[in-house]
Amino acid sequence: MAFEQVLTDNEVQAARNALSEITCRLMEMARRGEAELRENPNATQNYAGVQVRRPDSDFGIHFEPGVDPLTVPVEKAELHFRKLHGYHQEHPTFVDLTKHPRIQGFISALIGEEAILKAEMALSKPPFIGSEKPWHQDNAYFNWLPLNKVATAWISLDDATIENGCMHVLPGKHKVGPLRHHHTIDSEILPDRIDPTEVVPVPMKAGGAMFFSAMLPHQTSPNTTAERRRALQFQYRGESTVAVTKEEFGKVFAEVDGTAASCALA
Repeated sequence: MAFEQVLTDNEVQAARNALSEITCRLMEMARRGEAELRENPNATQNYAGVQVRRPDSDFGIHFEPGVDPLTVPVEKAELHFRKLHGYHQEHPTFVDLTKHPRIQGFISALIGEEAILKAEMALSKPPFIGSEKPWHQDNAYFNWLPLNKVATAWISLDDATIENGCMHVLPGKHKVGPLRHHHTIDSEILPDRIDPTEVVPVPMKAGGAMFFSAMLPHQTSPNTTAERRRALQFQYRGESTVAVTKEEFGKVFAEVDGTAASCALA
């Protein structure tokens, strides 16, 4: 489900400002040698890129491959991040948004019970270099059961268009069950499980939001424009959910023939 004006213009601007503030703050820490820098020299595509982590929390920034955030001004580095994670407690604006009645409240209504924040990401597609996020189901990355009690809120902070990487979905396909994932440029659904004739793009204005089951196949394309595209992603689980091992999860998140479909077991 997608709705416009879930956030007001003021709420959108506050979130943009907070995102820039916490990103620049962590980059200043990195320049002073107070943050951890990681990069896997053997990684490619979406697995590659410099990661900057705050050592005393889960807060981290993942940059697009080829971007060296320490060789450019902090403000320019902020324009080229790919993903933030573990960030919501870094600023009161995000604490408030994760509890927003039109976000957490809607997810609770969607899954039929109280929603608990499970994880959060801020997703950016920098101008011209913003990478594709291939087809996947969010549950493929998780280990919470039951599967139908996990859902995602995706909130656009910039106008999301087909050209700059808006969401694409397969409507109704959350009902078909787990689809096998494998590792390519990222962890993605096997291509023969996707029917391109059923794909629907979901462009939306800044402040709009999508709410969807963690079983829904979805994808975002590369950014081919000169404008960045930012979005907040809050992932929630129902209060009745339980965490299991990846092996236990693989027995449930499996295709009809019993083949494990999760990223961890790909």
